[in-house]
Amino acid sequence: MKIVLGIIASLSLAGALAAEPPAPAEVVRAHIDAFNRHDIDALVERVSPDFIWFNVTSDATMMEVKGRDALRASLTSYFKSTPTVRSEITDVTQVGAFVSFRERANWTSAKGERAPSSLAVYEVRDGKIARAWYYPAAP
Repeated sequence: MKIVLGIIASLSLAGALAAEPPAPAEVVRAHIDAFNRHDIDALVERVSPDFIWFNVTSDATMMEVKGRDALRASLTSYFKSTPTVRSEITDVTQVGAFVSFRERANWTSAKGERAPSSLAVYEVRDGKIARAWYYPAAP
């Protein structure tokens, strides 16, 4: 009986560990990978239902997108207008639920290749991106 209870306890612990959400930095990396594949379904799945994306300037913080449907519409339009866009992230730092990183987006436009860089901060709760703050891009 003790052996059976031990096996059940071990299986329960393994199931509980497997159910833990990924670390916030892992969620962000998976999100950027989905972005580079232009996989809108995967991008939308990685955000919480009440997701908000903010653009931050020196004078104001503006809400860019609120909710999954708005994110889907925004990404659909963005990928259509910028079909060659890809991003890479560096300088990733995680503090609790917050992940900051430098993102460099690359794409080719009628004016040639562009590669602006921006600072971003994502808040990740329960394995989903709840909030994103993007600061002004610089060349």
